[in-house]
Amino acid sequence: MSAVTDFKGQLELLDVDAKRKPGAEEGLESWYSYYAGYTEEFARAVIDAANLSENAVVMDPWNGCGTTTCVADRMGYDAIGFDINPVAVLVASAKFARAKDASGVFGLVDRIAKSTLEKPGRASKKDPLRNWLQPGLVAVFRTIEREIISDLASPEKKPLNPTKEALPPLASFLLLALHKSARELAGIKTSSNPTWLRPKEKLPRHKKQDLTELWLSNVQSMASDLADSGRYRHNASPRINFGDSRDIALESNSVDLIVTSPPYCTRIDYVISTSFELAALGINEEGAHFDGLRRGCMGTPLARKQTPPESAEFPDAVADVLRKIKKHPSKASSTYYYKTYAQYFLDALTSLKEVERVLKPQKAAVFVVQSSYYKDVYIDLPELYCEMAKSLNMKASITAEFDVTKFLAQINTRSTAHRESTSHSESVIVLEAS
Repeated sequence: MSAVTDFKGQLELLDVDAKRKPGAEEGLESWYSYYAGYTEEFARAVIDAANLSENAVVMDPWNGCGTTTCVADRMGYDAIGFDINPVAVLVASAKFARAKDASGVFGLVDRIAKSTLEKPGRASKKDPLRNWLQPGLVAVFRTIEREIISDLASPEKKPLNPTKEALPPLASFLLLALHKSARELAGIKTSSNPTWLRPKEKLPRHKKQDLTELWLSNVQSMASDLADSGRYRHNASPRINFGDSRDIALESNSVDLIVTSPPYCTRIDYVISTSFELAALGINEEGAHFDGLRRGCMGTPLARKQTPPESAEFPDAVADVLRKIKKHPSKASSTYYYKTYAQYFLDALTSLKEVERVLKPQKAAVFVVQSSYYKDVYIDLPELYCEMAKSLNMKASITAEFDVTKFLAQINTRSTAHRESTSHSESVIVLEAS
């Protein structure tokens, strides 16, 4: 029996639901609410079942809020995560902060807060955060942000830019606490769609000290979460990087295990869901950087300028789905919708090629994938990922399946008019490198 065969057998016996339930997060998972993804409990169970060697490398090419890398680091493995969204990079890096370091900066936080209130500076009229917060709070936010980066994120006096590179864990931790605090005071429109954010027309008014006091409170609370998250097995060297799953910046045959959840094929606008935090990082929603992130993300609802690939370029199962979408009688099926779905599967196939390249021979990648629909066309994404992997000479199988009772299609009640069934499922698939 091969190691991967034994691994798959153990995964089939796991009694752990992979689905994260929004609103039920605790500890580190509560630092940033994220629609997609899986729980720390699931990641820990998968990594534990892999029976890795002491110096194993665990990687996530769609790292998101950093569940895989956070858990792998705490289990003592070399954790590596990639994401193209600077918000995700910030959140994942913050989770690597050590509890003793986080609990040792309360005095520094208090001093920064007091000096900021004495001289808060001014907020630029072009600051994108002014769409969400009153100018006085924006000025306090930017002053604290500069202090964090200059004091804790500038080795050898070199300024770092959190929109382009990962800050050190402790600086990320303090900046994330500041983002979390600002969000609690911001004017944000709520809707049934958890991924679509918009600022309120009339922003709430707060005192400047409301932000500094909330920041200190969140730093203390988050430090407590780190203390409760358990001891580390040994000092690994976690790495969080800006990176693209379609071009993974790692050597071939260098990874022992991948645990991840690729973007769903549901046209979720992941970048819009982080628009407040991107504004906090200084990225304007009307600017080229924001637009580039939206168009560059896998699963984006925006069509890129490139000519979409023909369905014949994909494995038969994927090609069949794309043909059904292209021939569907509903409006724009043969143009816009075909293009965005073909774009998604090209991104997925390109990413799988990179996954196969970086995995060591006979090592595994575990994907959590959710099915979906286009009108009445069922998109069995777990099976489609398996077929794409097999076309790359990888072994692929589904080891677990869970019913999904809440999904984004429910937001638009008209979306079910095209079909009798509304069932969705989330599956755990295992891909093995040859």
